[in-house]
Amino acid sequence: MSPSDIKVAIVEDNGMARINLRNHLMEMGFTEVGCFSNGRELKAHAKLRRIDLLLMDYHLGQNKNGVEIVQELQEQGLLKSSTSIIFITSDRLPIIVGQIVDVHPDALVIKPYTIRSIEKNISACLNFRHYLMPVFKLMDDGEFDLALDKLNYMLERNSRPRMRSQMVKLQARLLIKVKLFKEAAKVYQDVLRGSDKIIWAKWGLIQSLYLDGQIQQSEEMLLTLTNTQLTSDKAREWLARICISNNQYAQAEDHIDKIREGEMSVSAARLKAYIFQAQERNSEAIQLLEKKRESNRGIRERFDELTLDLARCYLQEAEGKKANERDKTLQVAKFLIGSAGRKNQDQKLVIKKDFLFAALAVMAGDVDKATEILQREGMDDIDSNDIMQMTDAVSAWKGIGNDLKASEILALCKARLEQIEDGNEATVANMIVVKREETIGERRPEAMSLNKTGLEHYVKHDYQKATQDFYQAYLLFPREVAFSLNLLQSLVESGEARYQSLNTAQFLKELSRRQMTPNNLKRLEEIGKKVERAPSKFPL
Repeated sequence: MSPSDIKVAIVEDNGMARINLRNHLMEMGFTEVGCFSNGRELKAHAKLRRIDLLLMDYHLGQNKNGVEIVQELQEQGLLKSSTSIIFITSDRLPIIVGQIVDVHPDALVIKPYTIRSIEKNISACLNFRHYLMPVFKLMDDGEFDLALDKLNYMLERNSRPRMRSQMVKLQARLLIKVKLFKEAAKVYQDVLRGSDKIIWAKWGLIQSLYLDGQIQQSEEMLLTLTNTQLTSDKAREWLARICISNNQYAQAEDHIDKIREGEMSVSAARLKAYIFQAQERNSEAIQLLEKKRESNRGIRERFDELTLDLARCYLQEAEGKKANERDKTLQVAKFLIGSAGRKNQDQKLVIKKDFLFAALAVMAGDVDKATEILQREGMDDIDSNDIMQMTDAVSAWKGIGNDLKASEILALCKARLEQIEDGNEATVANMIVVKREETIGERRPEAMSLNKTGLEHYVKHDYQKATQDFYQAYLLFPREVAFSLNLLQSLVESGEARYQSLNTAQFLKELSRRQMTPNNLKRLEEIGKKVERAPSKFPL
């Protein structure tokens, strides 16, 4: 493909650097070169024109960084698999380089760069994309099985040995995409046998093992990676997410606490805030998000998103109060929603705020106001919304009595979960979706039925069957303290040190951090005394 046929986008906040890079590209023969200073400008362009080659700076002044922009555009389908991505940064910090590597760019160029290095990287990337274009086109169309077949065929007949490493990397990613996790793990293991220093292969192997159900092996690898500065923080985030998937929020908190607060990414901070919320510790979630919001005041888009996250925390706090005690909390939430993007008239942000205003109106008892908001122009176009916004919509529609609409949006949320690439964001989104399922009543009736059956077995001292039923109720509705206490008591009475993914002593520790009523707290203390009297029977 001739350079004149390739549509290029440059994202760089420094005007002089942007002009110089554009001039270099024009000298190389590229004629269609769009220049942008931030993600909003790039997004508007990507909606109208395809991008074949993206040169992305990491730091973009008072805007989201390059990694966040690429992730957003990929999730929204505005950047295709066939788009070549080259990151350019002056930052050599391991945490920054790690974030860039996570979005699988074709190349990483460190500033200051030479014209020769830029030309070499662009040429290599475009040659690779051109050679594998039949595969990337199939990926663009969502035909991942066919893309994998085509790639395997090309690998077997590969006439370009220098491209083999990149082809194998793509092969492993496609194997994960089509849920062939064992095969993906084997590919990564083969790469690591050649060299155990290849970080992308280690992360890929951990992901493959985890998705294949080999949780313990993936955890062991992650614990090893916590000993290295380059990989420690990311490994801790992974371990926290694994604990969350098992409803082990206290252990998840312990892992994420080992990341220094000043170095914690925004997605990790949000993850920690939702860990607090899952333990009914909403005030700590608010305190954490307020700190992170303040430290990001200079980055407007991120500040606005954290402002809305903070508003959601206040709405959750109001939800836990009696109707006549909510006013002050709702006033704070209302102020936060109104202040987010006050000078930004972007229609998508307006709609995002309106869904929160509708949920707030429901909580304030003003169903007419909520209904009026939900009938505004654009409020019915759910397909283009993100999951956080969609879960706000679930609350609002449920609140005005439209359970069918709430259920439809919730089903769409579940389908969207698989499209989220960032692990922390995916975990947070899943936690919120599960909570919304609880809110609209799709989980609670089944959980209550199982809990009732468990109690019937328990009074007959059939602890094995009781534990089985309590465990299923707990999985369906982990936030219900009564279900958790029933499960813990059954485990202790039967002398079970472990059950499925639960360690009894750790489960006790987990529940000790939950906010409880005085009666439930007294019951937990009594169960705890039994565990203390038999430490050998209930090891951590």
